[in-house]
Amino acid sequence: MSHATAPARRGIRILAAALAAVAVTVLTLAPRWIVAPARGAFMQFMGDLTAPLLLWIPYGQAERVLNTLLFLPLGATIALLLSRRVWPVAILAGFVLSTAVEYAQASIPGRVPDADDVLWNTVGGAIGVLAVTIPRIILAAVTRRRQRGRVIRT
Repeated sequence: MSHATAPARRGIRILAAALAAVAVTVLTLAPRWIVAPARGAFMQFMGDLTAPLLLWIPYGQAERVLNTLLFLPLGATIALLLSRRVWPVAILAGFVLSTAVEYAQASIPGRVPDADDVLWNTVGGAIGVLAVTIPRIILAAVTRRRQRGRVIRT
């Protein structure tokens, strides 16, 4: 990677994280009447998707899937912004943001804070972090191994 592309990639990662954070903020803190159509569409989509594929998941579980999916991109983008070595901070950031959202929902009419949401949001963030971190760790190990092979051969 050249020195010129590093800032560009970081900028893209910051933009992606900001977009994920905005989406989480709008979907979790907007009044229910604003987000109800999107939520209804997602629940219908999940019902259609899970019916033929995952009959063992009850419809009530779709709410958990929604909460998990909502934080997955946020966890991934935060992990991309951080060094590979401090990836647990991205999971902690997802937990903190989810807790803050649930706390804020207590003061918004029509919104109901729920500890289960914090759990599933954090799980989604963690899956996103792991989806980024595991390939980064594997790539670093492969790169180190190739570099060791070059040093021995020279």
